[in-house]
Amino acid sequence: MENRDQTEARLIMVMGIVQQLMDTRKNILFSGFEINVSQFGLLSHFSHTPSRSWTISELATVMEMNQPGITKLVSVLLDKGLLSAQLDSVDKRKRHLSITSRGVRLCGEIMVKLQPEITKTFSALQDQELQQMLTVNEKLMAWLDTNRL
Repeated sequence: MENRDQTEARLIMVMGIVQQLMDTRKNILFSGFEINVSQFGLLSHFSHTPSRSWTISELATVMEMNQPGITKLVSVLLDKGLLSAQLDSVDKRKRHLSITSRGVRLCGEIMVKLQPEITKTFSALQDQELQQMLTVNEKLMAWLDTNRL
């Protein structure tokens, strides 16, 4: 039986492989969509609370990206009409970004198109295993979010 350190090291390795395999899969699946994986990730972030607006600085922090990278993604989504921008009433250099109805609609359409592949991806898991995986990943996500570097 492995000790905890060995199990943790193996888990990090396995998670890295899973992440790489999932990234490759997502890139292939998104090749037929109007937006790429990175753009969808950002747009999806907005879609969770469509009434909320975000600034570039807030997005850079929460998405753990640098400001130039976020700015580039936002520019593409603005050009496509998937996000809208409002100037701040006090600081005209600051923009408040929101998802448009077209952006919400596109997120939903992409998720519907991805659902068969999502179902296939988790088909080897029983319902209980899937629920356990979700519970453990949500716990890990919460810890990582609270303990950002």
